[in-house]
Amino acid sequence: MRLDVSNLRSGYGRVEVLHGLSFSVDSGTAVGLFGPNGHGKTTLLRTISGLVPATTGKIVFDGKDIAGANAEAVVDCGIVHVAQASTLFPRMTVLEALTLGAYRKAAWPHRRTSLKKVFSIFPRLAERRSQHCRTLSGGERQMAAIGVGLMGMPRLLMLDEPTLGLAPKIRQELARQIGLVAQTGVSLIVVDQDVDLLLGLCPRLYLIEKGIVALDIQDRNELKHQDIIQRYFGSAA
Repeated sequence: MRLDVSNLRSGYGRVEVLHGLSFSVDSGTAVGLFGPNGHGKTTLLRTISGLVPATTGKIVFDGKDIAGANAEAVVDCGIVHVAQASTLFPRMTVLEALTLGAYRKAAWPHRRTSLKKVFSIFPRLAERRSQHCRTLSGGERQMAAIGVGLMGMPRLLMLDEPTLGLAPKIRQELARQIGLVAQTGVSLIVVDQDVDLLLGLCPRLYLIEKGIVALDIQDRNELKHQDIIQRYFGSAA
């Protein structure tokens, strides 16, 4: 499995957000995306997912160009997108929501095995399996959303701001659990403003600015807080 995005342009109506962006994800690796808000990170994931149409460029997944494919076809290829502030059906139990995540044909026969894997990574979900989703805490809802994504047996799992709005202790717990997901061999794209979290999870990071890749960091040791300050605020104070 490999994802190669090249010269990708997309946006909303007449407003172009991505301006020829290129990046790649190797099989079984985790890639982190960070950068200022409103510069294209979420649009990039939505375009890969088929939710936002690509204007030009290629999205090659496992040797096949899926630019222009609809969301259902993208999921069938094995790409699952856990959106920012993911919502769950509030009246469903955790178990029902997780089971629904295995709806695609390739995943349904393996739903029991997938459920065991999800519960091993997120033991709190096993404790809450009979609880309605509306009663979960913010951290538990995010765990459940990622669990639903894993139930689809993704080859590439894309997480958009998974720790957004969470307390530091819960953020650390969730980061550890995302690390466990990476250890299962699933390729990951993680978007987050917490660069320290990304540094702990991802061997390769991309800085997204103004709809392009402004920096490709292939060695986590290359990135220091002083560099971030300079990129974001224009000075190395």
